Amino acid sequence: MRNLTILKRYSIIHGALLIFALATTNQAFSAESVNRYRSHYKAAILADAESGRILLHDRMHQKNYPASLVKMMVALIALEEIESGRISLQDKVNISRWTSKIGGHQVYLKQGEVFKFRELMKATVISSANDAAVAVAEHVSGQVKFFLKKMNERADELGMKKTRFYSVHGLPPGRGQKIDVSSAYDLYLLALELLKHPLYLSWSSIRLDTFRNGTFQLLNTNHRMIRNYRGMDGMKTGYHRRAGFNLVSTAKRKGQRYITVVLGAKNSRLRSKATKNLLDYGFENYLKYELNKKGDTVPFSVSVENGEAEGVSLQTTDAVTILLSQEEHKRLEIWPQIPQQITAPVKVEQQLGSLEYRLDGKLLGQVKLQTENAVPVQSFLSGLTSMLTNLSDTN
Repeated sequence: MRNLTILKRYSIIHGALLIFALATTNQAFSAESVNRYRSHYKAAILADAESGRILLHDRMHQKNYPASLVKMMVALIALEEIESGRISLQDKVNISRWTSKIGGHQVYLKQGEVFKFRELMKATVISSANDAAVAVAEHVSGQVKFFLKKMNERADELGMKKTRFYSVHGLPPGRGQKIDVSSAYDLYLLALELLKHPLYLSWSSIRLDTFRNGTFQLLNTNHRMIRNYRGMDGMKTGYHRRAGFNLVSTAKRKGQRYITVVLGAKNSRLRSKATKNLLDYGFENYLKYELNKKGDTVPFSVSVENGEAEGVSLQTTDAVTILLSQEEHKRLEIWPQIPQQITAPVKVEQQLGSLEYRLDGKLLGQVKLQTENAVPVQSFLSGLTSMLTNLSDTN
């Protein structure tokens, strides 16, 4: 609305309701304790998976080598192709000569073998098999070079500005080849998009599976954290000597899901510790606050010109819940965006402005407002009575 104005910034402290029981914050999980692993990795992020809000970050825009994390983009494109109906998990895939020659971690595909597309996807996601990733790419696009074009186009669409893919497997480049590059922030964007596809987590949460009709084991490359960290169900590990130890992970407890990215750790143990510490910080320090319910009457009204009533009260159209730390909750502000005056007639449930929830000026949430009741145009008799009353008051 063109006539919206900010009236006043109101503290939200007295109005918010906690929807989870308020647990005592464990002070051991402070930002300082999270940062003690800073020297052991090159970049890190902790984010709320629901809102996408980044809660902690360290060198998140710095360029790094993703290694096998590139297979997250392989999986995303494949899942999008499946959901579009262009390919199927039941498709039969003939293994090419090129696929059979891919080294590194693999499931030892041989030229001429035939596998269902589902099996190759599981081998790619669970076991990070390089040859399976190539087979997936070839089935989707015919040739790897065409699939790589899709990967980089999709990265651009997602805003992954520091990312460039040169392989579908993430292996160190050979002579004359270029190395895949990305950043913690870009990989966080990729993780957010991938979480829109539940099938991915159904695979990445599997600790141990089989391949080739049960004759070959698929051990999840993230199996230790899946086993040892409660709620961990994904997403992808990556490693080669130049990249270091990488992990994009996600965990969910009591309805709350977080995403973490740790890049360039010195070893797998430090990668896991840094990831655990970030997730612990999220689970121990943040809670969901219900800031308003649907239909709540707000403490703001709008004056009505030429109406049977001088003003109209407003109510919220939806509930708003935001993840906050206790300290952030104290600083949260309401910014009303409502007109100072409107002209009758006013309809019941007529949309009229909004409330913005802001932290340090940054918008975290918003709810539309609507009128609680109708205000008809003032009748001639009511107008005459009002005019006579005003004249009497002035005398």
